[in-house]
Amino acid sequence: MISAFFTGVLVAIPTSLVAMKLLNSSLFIDNSELRNINEKISIVIHQIDEYREERFAEKEVTDK
Repeated sequence: MISAFFTGVLVAIPTSLVAMKLLNSSLFIDNSELRNINEKISIVIHQIDEYREERFAEKEVTDK
C-alpha cells in the first residue's frame, strides 16, 4: 500500500510538469488570436441575422 502511494507520486509529478509545460507552450491559442476569431464570428453572426431579417421582411411583403 505504501509502495502504491510512492509509485503514484512518482508518476503524478512528471505528468503534472508535462501538462503545465504544454499549457504554457505554443500549442494553445493566445488571447489576441481568440479575440480576432471572436470578432470574425461576431461579424458573420450579424450578417446572418441581417439576412434573416431581410428574408422575413420580403416574406411579409409577398404574403400580403
